Amino acid sequence: MKSGTYKVFAIISMALFILISIKVGYDFYNLDEIIVKEIEIVEVSKKKNLSSIILRLAVFAGIAFFSGFLTILLTNIANSSYRYGDNINTHDPSLDPDKDLVNEINNLKNTKSSLGLSALGEVNKILKSYTGEERLEKILGLVCKNLEACQGAIYALKKESKKSLYVFQIGYAYYIPESQIMQYELGEGLVGQVAKDGNSMLLKSVPEGYMQVISGLGQASPKSLLIVPIRSQNESEVIGIFEIASFVNFTELQKNYLQEVSTLLSEQIADSLVATV
Repeated sequence: MKSGTYKVFAIISMALFILISIKVGYDFYNLDEIIVKEIEIVEVSKKKNLSSIILRLAVFAGIAFFSGFLTILLTNIANSSYRYGDNINTHDPSLDPDKDLVNEINNLKNTKSSLGLSALGEVNKILKSYTGEERLEKILGLVCKNLEACQGAIYALKKESKKSLYVFQIGYAYYIPESQIMQYELGEGLVGQVAKDGNSMLLKSVPEGYMQVISGLGQASPKSLLIVPIRSQNESEVIGIFEIASFVNFTELQKNYLQEVSTLLSEQIADSLVATV
């Protein structure tokens, strides 16, 4: 029932309470005269008439008190409904049964904004301000920061005679012994497979022993892995690979952000990613 209906009933009950209270007060004030009058008119039935009068007064008194109680009850209900309606209209999260869903949507909007134009603008700024490996290093650092990644790498295409190799070029929080060369042929390993298919890969479970994040506290395996190809400007081949790891699961939104960054790189720094031997 709407709060407006409760208010109408409350007003009617209040008016009834006042009228009946006046009636009861009037009857009690003239009780002696009423009793004498009734007894004089019908002497034989004076006890019966007196009982009738008292019963009538008792009924009116009961109705009056009931009306008062009903008035208080309906008024409280009306006020509660009104306050609840106001809170819903102002979208009070504490009273919204779907507040978790609303918060999640707002968080997604905020994340989309933070990984949107401003973040891509930072990438463009780096592309214009730096060259060579320093440019790739700055971009990788920015990407890992925006994605809250624990480790990252960029692999560049190296063509040897008839083979296409994807060689580790820049790392973020990545440890590789100087004597070790990390490279993958087309279709070899996760990096080589992404290079072959040309499609991004999002893993929410990193293969055992695939990579280790080393810190002063020891070693730990990341939980999620995002591998995104960097295509040539005409999209005829994959000229580089992003490999980003995190201790938390990446989202599709973060995946889309990295794909947009890879598009910017393919348009402006293809010469930095392809080496022919």
